[in-house]
Amino acid sequence: MQMIAVDAAALDRLHDKIDRLEQKLDAAHITPPPKWITVAEYAKRVGKTEGTVRRWVREGSLERKDKLVANPDV
Repeated sequence: MQMIAVDAAALDRLHDKIDRLEQKLDAAHITPPPKWITVAEYAKRVGKTEGTVRRWVREGSLERKDKLVANPDV
């Protein structure tokens, strides 16, 4: 068995870096986001009320398909 001396602070920095990379991987969206989402989800994403989003649909400034609206993230 071979022993290797490692600086504890360097090892801690490496561990922190690995943790940050794991967090980024966990947050990554591997599949493309859906083109159509619910009014409630759209409102949440853009920080508006559902009523405002429905008004935008009525006014024609937001595309709608069935009961879904176009995803702002696509």
